[in-house]
Amino acid sequence: MSAELYIDLPASPGAPLRIARLRGGQLEEVSPSSLTVSSRAKAVAFGPALAVSRFRIALPARNESEARKAALFALEDDLAQPVEEIAVTLGPRLAAGPPRDVYVVDRALLKAWLAELDALGLTGCPIIPEASLPPSGAHVYRFEDRLLLAATERTFGADASLPEEALRALIDAAGLTQAPVTHAGALATLAQLHAANQGIILDGPDGMPARRPGTRGGRAWFTAAALALAVCVLWLSAVWLDTRNLAAAADAQDTAARQRFHALYPGAPEPADLHAEIRRQAQRAEAAPRTRFQPLAAAVYAALAGSDTIRLTRLSWTAADAALHADLHFAGRADEAAFHARLQAAGWASETTVATDTALGVDATITVRAQP
Repeated sequence: MSAELYIDLPASPGAPLRIARLRGGQLEEVSPSSLTVSSRAKAVAFGPALAVSRFRIALPARNESEARKAALFALEDDLAQPVEEIAVTLGPRLAAGPPRDVYVVDRALLKAWLAELDALGLTGCPIIPEASLPPSGAHVYRFEDRLLLAATERTFGADASLPEEALRALIDAAGLTQAPVTHAGALATLAQLHAANQGIILDGPDGMPARRPGTRGGRAWFTAAALALAVCVLWLSAVWLDTRNLAAAADAQDTAARQRFHALYPGAPEPADLHAEIRRQAQRAEAAPRTRFQPLAAAVYAALAGSDTIRLTRLSWTAADAALHADLHFAGRADEAAFHARLQAAGWASETTVATDTALGVDATITVRAQP
């Protein structure tokens, strides 16, 4: 392990944080009030995946500033808040090509974390998103208060207090149904993962690289001078590599856009300005209802709340027809009809796809969609 103190940051401002100290090769938890920090103490703080999600997206850009703007544009529809309220950290460029990891956190929460670390005397302590620590490959980590769901394209968290059916539905929707599961304490597991993989350090709320400990005085100016010399030496080659990568990424995106256009509109002539046509189609679709798994699942749970005789056994999502399928057990046909009525009164379209009468009631598969 590469630090003396490990901090598990809260997913909401004002919630308590957890601290563990490494002594004799063992981690022991300490309370923030009893913590005494020396000037040379090495500490690492972990941002929970409930608050910091990882996305893997293509970012063809000439520099980091353009890549950051492209990330905000690409993630705008997947965020539950305005882009002005979030902070973005870009992962390293991958040797395999343009896809790149992007970490997103609420800007106000990041400021609250930094203030708490400052109050503990840990100014400059790096904040590592736990979403950046799992090794490649699908995996589910069940911690005390949350789940860490690690998939190829995205790593995110789930509140462990959710019903088991909801957690199972999230695991299935993330493609992690067959993934291995680790039940363990958060701090001990994250410390071990960090020892094997240093992860990514979150940038500050202003988008600038976060401060690192041990960069003061003469060492700071020496490091700055060395970096300046390295920049001068590598500048020409970096410009050439960036230009080549940008051209290759642009060609790949043009090809993908043409393939997508012909798949969506078979037989249609290709427009003179393909990108302008795509923007026009996107603007037309902007007002359409955004049917996703989460709002449909929420609608099913809201309808379930209206009766204590309905039992949910499984949720499944079909992206092709934007439909949610719920396997339910009803006490009787009247119970089934009332469930449909609650869904439809809330503005959702629902139908019984399969139904079987049993001695104990009705087993049915209900399909839920957005109203046309």
